[in-house]
Amino acid sequence: MDKNTKSKPETLNAPVVGMRKRQQIANSNKTMFIWVAGASVLVAFALVISIFLIKQIMFTEKVLIKKGETVSNLNKNKEAAGELDKAINKLRANRNLSASRSGASDNNLDVIIDAMPYAADPVGLGSSLQSVLLTGTSIESLSVDTPSTGGTDTSTSVDTTSLQLVGDAQPITFSFKATGTSDQLKALFSRLNRSIRPIQVMSVQIESASDGKLTATVQAATFYQPQKKLDLKETVVKP
Repeated sequence: MDKNTKSKPETLNAPVVGMRKRQQIANSNKTMFIWVAGASVLVAFALVISIFLIKQIMFTEKVLIKKGETVSNLNKNKEAAGELDKAINKLRANRNLSASRSGASDNNLDVIIDAMPYAADPVGLGSSLQSVLLTGTSIESLSVDTPSTGGTDTSTSVDTTSLQLVGDAQPITFSFKATGTSDQLKALFSRLNRSIRPIQVMSVQIESASDGKLTATVQAATFYQPQKKLDLKETVVKP
């Protein structure tokens, strides 16, 4: 009887101990889950922050590269401006240009602009040919071709296969037929050769005329240089 009585309390305590152990295990699992979830959130947050910082660093690097290119271009432009200023001063003091100036101008740079204008101006060219270069002869015909829009081509009947272009200079072709003595025609070609504007004669045809005179049919071209434009622009750097 005594042995049976003593074993009953031990039998009653066994389920209680098991429940406590299961409770502790459950609490441990819950705590572990919370820690793992929290660590996952922290890792994900750290990963997002890292990606953002890397993108910002790359974007900043792009901006710095563009700023470096801008500074380099400004330095090159500054050096070029200094060289240009020296060249202009030399042109201002050039005696040959001074001798070629018209009476209405006291600036050597005007001679250069007159020699290579930045616009075609076929009407002005025709007037200059008729009143200055082709004087002293009888002009039977004079035609100045109008450059097409864009300035890279001309609508002309003049054969331009032998035309030599320099840089971005654009041609203005013209043709004329002049009659005079051999001395008069020689003086005409001498004026064309001494013209302040560059003139390239592409073809000359000499024929005899009445009264011992000669007729010269000439196809030639002069040039103009399109005006340069300097523009400041902004560059948008995207991330």
